[in-house]
Amino acid sequence: MRKTVPIFFLFILAFATVNAGKYCDSSYNYYDAARNKYVLTGNELQFIPVKASESSSGIYNGGSFVKLLLTIEERNELVRLFTSALAHKKSQTSKNFKPNAAIEFISCKSKKSFLLKSTAEINIALNNYLKLLIKK
Repeated sequence: MRKTVPIFFLFILAFATVNAGKYCDSSYNYYDAARNKYVLTGNELQFIPVKASESSSGIYNGGSFVKLLLTIEERNELVRLFTSALAHKKSQTSKNFKPNAAIEFISCKSKKSFLLKSTAEINIALNNYLKLLIKK
């Protein structure tokens, strides 16, 4: 019985490790000009505001934390906008200064991050849509 227990736990651990990759959600993170963070994982959107102590002025407060479930249509539109931002290289920049935005795409196998020009149409569309969803 003593040898059976460790083998049983090894089997469970191996099974859990193999199955863990099957349930990995991708995540899209968007940081607006003030560095408020929007996180899309599955059909859940979170707004994580900047605290005054984290802001460059020491005064700005991004508001209240929001967590909401999106409809399939809302989620698909957000993913489309994030994908468009990734594909549209002319909208991206290497200059990390305000009011440019930042995007991170995190999947089970990779992580991509890039900056979007504040004046880029895709950035404006993404920013406006995220704000619209948070205010609903």
